[in-house]
Amino acid sequence: MVVLNRVIPSFIFLSLMVVLQSIHAQRENPFETVTAFFEAFHQKDSTALQGVFDPKAQIRFTSQNEEGTPVKQDIAVKDFIRLVSQRPDQPHWEERLGAPSITVHQNLASVWVPFSFYLDHQLSHKGYNLFQFYWDGHRWKILLLADTRTSNP
Repeated sequence: MVVLNRVIPSFIFLSLMVVLQSIHAQRENPFETVTAFFEAFHQKDSTALQGVFDPKAQIRFTSQNEEGTPVKQDIAVKDFIRLVSQRPDQPHWEERLGAPSITVHQNLASVWVPFSFYLDHQLSHKGYNLFQFYWDGHRWKILLLADTRTSNP
């Protein structure tokens, strides 16, 4: 009985430390949400995509028109998820990411990451993704997803 009295508190303490360490590690690494986003994006998984966004998230795409004037396109998250998850298998979509720049302060984080977007293994466009996140107490949720697009890579 004396052994159990020592083992049980030690087990509880170690279990709690593992859980807290896991939460702390995730909180310090919002790029895990970026990875989850792109896994769901490539798999056309609407449920997983919905799970990474804050309910009031925004998506914006920026580029330049033929005259070189900056333009911005807003798309509702639900429309983006529908577009991604219901797309046909061809052409094959693939977004390859470069090295991210990650900034975290308290419950707010941003990830700035270059990308190259391929359609059927041919470079379509490239640019940068900007993710802004909010820590909701359990995970990083996307508040804003914006990207730049260069049509002529």
